[in-house]
Amino acid sequence: MSIYTDMIPAILLVNDPQDSLSGAPIENYVKVSNINVAIYKNDSFKSVQSVKYAESSHNGIAMFRDFDDKKEYRIKIDDTEFDITYFNTQGRFATLLLKARNDTW
Repeated sequence: MSIYTDMIPAILLVNDPQDSLSGAPIENYVKVSNINVAIYKNDSFKSVQSVKYAESSHNGIAMFRDFDDKKEYRIKIDDTEFDITYFNTQGRFATLLLKARNDTW
């Protein structure tokens, strides 16, 4: 089985914070690009020592690799949104740790 068969189209969003009337920053996610991503649910029986992995609900693989460490990203697939809590762009694909915001997955 190939990873390419699991790839689905998604929208990559980046947080561009805006100031509210009171001066407090509010989230404002804007579209970066359309990407293909394969998303898999984390195994709840797996014992992990990493807090980042334990807090994530899904992991993913994407061909898009132009992530910036200083920015917050989100993936939107239909009505489901995932916060990208960690990404690694060292290999051929970017590996992602995701946390579902509204899990209809």
